Amino acid sequence: METLGQKIRALRKARGMTQSELARGLATASMISQIESDRTMPSAQLLAHIAARLGVDVSEFQRELAGSSEEAHTYRRAKQLAEQGHYEEAIRHFLSLSWPLHSQFRPELVFQDMGDCYLKVGDYEQAARLYDALVFAGFARGDMSSVVRGYYYGALARRRLQRDEEAILYLQRARQALAASGLQMPLRLKIEMTLARLLLQYGPMEQARALYEGILARDAEPMSAVDRAHAHHGLACAAAAVGDYQAAIEHARRAIELHEDAGNRALAMRCRINLGAFLRLGGDVEGALSHLLDLEDRTSPRDEVLRVALDHELALTYQALHQPALAMERVSRALAMTRVGPEIRAQLHLLAAALGVELGDLDRAESELRALDELVAERPDVAPPGYLHLKAEVYLRKGSTPEILQLCEEAVTQATQRLPERPWASPGRFWVFPRQ
Repeated sequence: METLGQKIRALRKARGMTQSELARGLATASMISQIESDRTMPSAQLLAHIAARLGVDVSEFQRELAGSSEEAHTYRRAKQLAEQGHYEEAIRHFLSLSWPLHSQFRPELVFQDMGDCYLKVGDYEQAARLYDALVFAGFARGDMSSVVRGYYYGALARRRLQRDEEAILYLQRARQALAASGLQMPLRLKIEMTLARLLLQYGPMEQARALYEGILARDAEPMSAVDRAHAHHGLACAAAAVGDYQAAIEHARRAIELHEDAGNRALAMRCRINLGAFLRLGGDVEGALSHLLDLEDRTSPRDEVLRVALDHELALTYQALHQPALAMERVSRALAMTRVGPEIRAQLHLLAAALGVELGDLDRAESELRALDELVAERPDVAPPGYLHLKAEVYLRKGSTPEILQLCEEAVTQATQRLPERPWASPGRFWVFPRQ
């Protein structure tokens, strides 16, 4: 059955009229376009004028309007509630629509509106399902822009569900759909920046670097100074991960300049801390120490994330300078902070254990490893590289035969499970990630 929009379009084309000609004096051409694509419903008065201009009686449209007025009102009310931030009430209105949807509605628009509401209220599973429906509806109608949006927002929902591997797959599909369709969408930058950021976390790092380089190479594409700074920051991290420390230093400095010019001091500080890491990894350990110590008075004590990052990097720098006591002081300060995520906390415990061994304090090393054991029992994915090797060294030094036997069993289990290692998880390669 023809929708109202389809019928108006057919009548207009049959009379050789453009949308602008039909709209003249009645509405905008954009409004006629939205009506013809069933994205909006005309008022009764506008519909009567459209019918007159098309040379038909308004009753020609009664069949298409029958039963649709109440549905249209419900949909408009749901949209209004969503715009006002009343997402749960908006969802209830969306769900009260007749399913399957009336022919006046484009399913992909309803699916996106509902998915957005579920995302806002934190029901990420439902949001993911709605965005999947958006993808399917887009393919069914040949609407590739809906397909791209479905994949992108579906990736965001999966990120909230901590299913980052799926998110990476969805973002890659979004890129493929964009490339295949030839569409030029502003969403492209968000898709690529989000994907590059995830690749920094999970790899492969070469792909992350290539993606950031491609983003920065598109000089003609509109990009805010903050987005450009994030891209330089991400490229710096990716370059450091593959051992190109000189490039990492250059791009970190460029990111700092851009953030400072935009007045983003906190974001600039993230880059400055990473610059210290890149200097250390590039061999300028003394320069790294001087740079990092200069940041202490410039880092807000209320920003625990940056304080932890700074103390962590200072600990690694003191360790590289063979000053384990000063390194242990820094890592202890970082561990005392409350806002430390499990991944970073795992790295800090491992570093503290390694420093305990260097200082000859095997009890401290064992204590840190037991704390790490508890973390890994809850989150096996945060186990840092070198974890079991260091445990073996501590137990061998202490002559703890039962613990060594248990460790052998753990090593066999880990080898069987083949848990993926995160390339950034090594204490030698810690940095504060750029935001999207």
